[in-house]
Amino acid sequence: MNSVAENIKSPTQPVLNTIIKGLVLTLFTTGLLVLSIPAKAGGGDYCGSNFSLDNRIYNECQINFPTLDTGNDTQTNLYLLLADKGLINFDIPNGLDSEYYRYYDFPLHLSTLRHTAVNEVENPKQSFLEDSETSRYAEYCNSFYTGEEALENALKIDPKLTSKERLQLIRFRKAVRSECADSFNRATPLDEDAPTFVLKWSDNAQPYADYILATQLFYLGEKSDFDSADNLYSALTNIKTNNNAGLAWLVDTANYMLIRTGINRIYQQGMADYYYKSENVDPKLFAGTQQAINSYLSRFKNGHHTASARGLQRRLYWLADEQQKLVDEIEWQMNHANSLQFNLDSRALPAEIERRIFFPSYNESIDINTFNSPILLTSFALYRLRPASSSNSPTPLTLRQLERLKPKFKDRMDLYQYLLATYYFVQQNNPKLALQYLPSDAPTVARIKMSYSKFSQYVLKAKALQQMGNIDEANALWDRLHKLPKQPFQNIVTELALALRADQTNDYSKLFGNNANMQSQVLKVRIIKYSADPALLQQIANSHSPTDTIGAEARYALLSKSLTHGRYKDYLTYKPSYLPKNAQEYLGYDSQEETLKYLPVFNEFNWQGKKISPSINCQDLTKTVTRLSQNPKDRLQTLCLAEFMYDTNVTSYLNDYDQYYHTADQGDMSYPYLGDIPSRFKGKNTSRLDMYQAIFTNNPDDELSAYALHRAIGCFASAGNNQCSDEDVDMSVRKGWFQRLKSDFSNTTWAQNQKYYW
Repeated sequence: MNSVAENIKSPTQPVLNTIIKGLVLTLFTTGLLVLSIPAKAGGGDYCGSNFSLDNRIYNECQINFPTLDTGNDTQTNLYLLLADKGLINFDIPNGLDSEYYRYYDFPLHLSTLRHTAVNEVENPKQSFLEDSETSRYAEYCNSFYTGEEALENALKIDPKLTSKERLQLIRFRKAVRSECADSFNRATPLDEDAPTFVLKWSDNAQPYADYILATQLFYLGEKSDFDSADNLYSALTNIKTNNNAGLAWLVDTANYMLIRTGINRIYQQGMADYYYKSENVDPKLFAGTQQAINSYLSRFKNGHHTASARGLQRRLYWLADEQQKLVDEIEWQMNHANSLQFNLDSRALPAEIERRIFFPSYNESIDINTFNSPILLTSFALYRLRPASSSNSPTPLTLRQLERLKPKFKDRMDLYQYLLATYYFVQQNNPKLALQYLPSDAPTVARIKMSYSKFSQYVLKAKALQQMGNIDEANALWDRLHKLPKQPFQNIVTELALALRADQTNDYSKLFGNNANMQSQVLKVRIIKYSADPALLQQIANSHSPTDTIGAEARYALLSKSLTHGRYKDYLTYKPSYLPKNAQEYLGYDSQEETLKYLPVFNEFNWQGKKISPSINCQDLTKTVTRLSQNPKDRLQTLCLAEFMYDTNVTSYLNDYDQYYHTADQGDMSYPYLGDIPSRFKGKNTSRLDMYQAIFTNNPDDELSAYALHRAIGCFASAGNNQCSDEDVDMSVRKGWFQRLKSDFSNTTWAQNQKYYW
């Protein structure tokens, strides 16, 4: 049998022969084109959590709720709807309070959904490798590795190949180089001697050798020659298999690869100035690739790549700007999970829908009437129902526009009713009218856990009742919801409702103690830091170990808030009982013991004092607090306590950054925010700036005043934001401090070094 390359018609043959000879003589002997792929680190910045039940307003940080909401990212709503559809589930092996989830933004970060989503319906005859943190080409490289395994299996079942030929062909395939070396943690060693191969194979082995050559041409990354690869694959599509299972696989795969080369040729031709433009592509390429898809699906109804071939149809529609066809294809896939052509990796589907369907261009979204699927309609409608105060809020849907969509919800009228309720609740601020479209009955125990859409209906009902002032009825509904079996993440909402009620009533018996039924450590820690009084903190500390998160947080809050609230005698009383004996080992992330890394830094309370100047000398924290307990107005000791706060994280620990980030303008609807209550800790919460001002205001021009002025001015470095308290100090006041420091204390190093007052 002649080589396939030798049978390709001109003018391709001379070019292809040159490429193939070059590949065999250089790539497979030296491996020079193995590319190095740098690791790409990822992660989102912390931008605040939402400890309120109000989730109407979209937050660009994507702080979401496990309910269908206008404030959610569109992908979050899609994940919940896909879970109800039975396409995905969420796997949380260690529970929500594992270290992984505890430090994510509350209540639900989009990346948490992505990490925990699991495909409930697998693609027929298609497997996916999990990309490693270093992988930049997960999809592309997935087939590079799985294709190698598939080829080896085909070689094993071809009865006409000798053992030697199988071994040579396997070595030939393993010698293929690609830019996938760092993907999936499967590095290709560069230091081993690459094998050499003859150019002439037996008639039985030649088709496989040609396939491998095409594979190399396909996987050269930026240097890939898809035209030549297409010619090689084309020549393999109709070879006679004669019931040879190995060759049958080869013909099947060659036909499939014509689709992939077509897709890549389109993309390669359409790239210009770093952007893909469909108008740059020869229309014949679109038609040829569509023909390749149609041909494969017609010829191989149960082929090795049927699901993937149908999946590439979506890629072609996107590249060809066939938006309506792309929508129809995704909707078909969602409704045909049992088909051999089902191709969804549902874990990645929300991102695909958002990027390719909802927002195909940067400043433009799609017409909602394009959709027919209740899933797409619901998620996009919630986006269109965001209040005007949301970031980049769209033009809201009108009631008439919603009503026109009703026929498309004939199989999911519950979702349509929910959208109407959301319209009245969010857009019209009319909770009474919203209730007319929500369940009138109470939730009941069922054989299966409550769906996310049904849960969303009851949550919105509870919020509407609260907004109307029907607090008892709302609380009864929250209690009922909390007791029912729930899906992953739903418990977050009911526990937040219970915590908010406890905050308002000062009854935390259901959150801590023997009758506690709340699991979320995030909520418990927040109550400890911002809501609990000393008695509750002692109760929690006494019932939990200092190496337990809750116990450690209660101890640290008790000690730190005693200092910041001027309860110096209490601090001295608490210290022997609540400062861990091995406090010096509590160093946060620097702790040697793994269990201490995520606990408060108790070593801070071992502060040994400092010498600020020859005449200003601070003793250790215990002596400083002892003297303040005897004379709270002692200026030196006040300065020393402020210096302790400056040197440690005590004040930043107590700062409520989440409250700062929370949307201030809630319109006519005001919801309680967990921890936003009058302090139950007796005594005034004194900041460093308060201490500095107490030292230099109406006091003699001594060195203590000079240093306090220097520190007070420094509170506003370097952008003018107060880093020492919540107080807004006018620039004219800061200028006065600066001028006093420069004039009255000009001989001090603090005055000489102070150049700005910000």
